[in-house]
Amino acid sequence: MDMGKVIEAAVKAGALEQVSQMTGISQSDAGKVVNVVLPLLIKGMQGQAKGKDTQEGFFQALNDHGKNDPKDVKKFIKNVDTEDGAKIVNHLLGKSTEEVAAKAKKSSGLDTKTILKIMAILAPLLMSQMGKEAKKETAKSSSNDMSGVVGSLLENVDVGDVIKIANILMK
Repeated sequence: MDMGKVIEAAVKAGALEQVSQMTGISQSDAGKVVNVVLPLLIKGMQGQAKGKDTQEGFFQALNDHGKNDPKDVKKFIKNVDTEDGAKIVNHLLGKSTEEVAAKAKKSSGLDTKTILKIMAILAPLLMSQMGKEAKKETAKSSSNDMSGVVGSLLENVDVGDVIKIANILMK
């Protein structure tokens, strides 16, 4: 399983279109923000999965979010709980949340409030997709070790590939 392919499928399934509708910005502008924040959210997930203090809570959150079905991406995003999404962003990025928003602001020209909303929309989608994939892969493995599965899923994500996918799909 390749998380890059999962992310690509989400974008192709209309994630940018739905984000632009929810925020009142163009798909191009939404793509610029996604291009900056998505790799950093994934890095945040990698940090949570590796951190001794955060690992257990992160795996529980993945398990909880894995119960949500992100198959219909547009519907998922339309119904996303942005308050929960903001909490997820805070867990994934912590003190660097504002720094990430500033980077996205610089590349997109959008205001910080809109960027934070986009991050709060994307985070639950990422967690649900990762949780669902982790459950699927854990069920296939003989060890039933979610931490090993999540670790390998996240380790196999090339952040550069995520940026390339976002750039290709924005065109």
